[in-house]
Amino acid sequence: MAKLYPTLWRTCRMLSGATRLDLFRQVVASPGLTVSALAKQAGISLPRASQELRRLQSRGLLQAVRRGLHVQYRPVADRLVPTARPLLQAMQEAFQRQPVNAAIVPIAVAFSHERRLALVQLLLRGPWNVAELGQAVGMSRNTLNRHLRCLRAAQLIRKTGKTIALAEADHPLARCLTGLLDSRPAAPAAPR
Repeated sequence: MAKLYPTLWRTCRMLSGATRLDLFRQVVASPGLTVSALAKQAGISLPRASQELRRLQSRGLLQAVRRGLHVQYRPVADRLVPTARPLLQAMQEAFQRQPVNAAIVPIAVAFSHERRLALVQLLLRGPWNVAELGQAVGMSRNTLNRHLRCLRAAQLIRKTGKTIALAEADHPLARCLTGLLDSRPAAPAAPR
């Protein structure tokens, strides 16, 4: 799972941008819009829209199609990016469920640092004592608390006394991201 780290946390960092989320939402709602139409709807310049859309494309979440002088974007996952399909599906579901990006941003921010990804992977195994968790990831108490605050802001963890546990993920993006980080072996199939 370690090879997902660079891609996953950087993708989440990219998803935490409000302008990119607005453009992404527009592409999902109206596939095939041109960059100029998307820029106009978002109220931003054409160069900025183009740059932000290329960032989404570089993470495998959009496909660009050139039609003459115009570039159109569609929500198509890049087969070469292992996380693209599940992330695109989660974002499409999130956009359908909520008309605003308020819940997406803190979740994306929570997963936008490789140390927080390591914390989530440990918490997927079960609850941890705060001190033991800090030792397991090699973080000072202050650093650990800063990362835990970020996870708590996204409603990804719950604290009972000195014990930290993952909260049940309700948001499609949170479910997707924790699923991608879950390194536990899959349960064996039931015999037929």
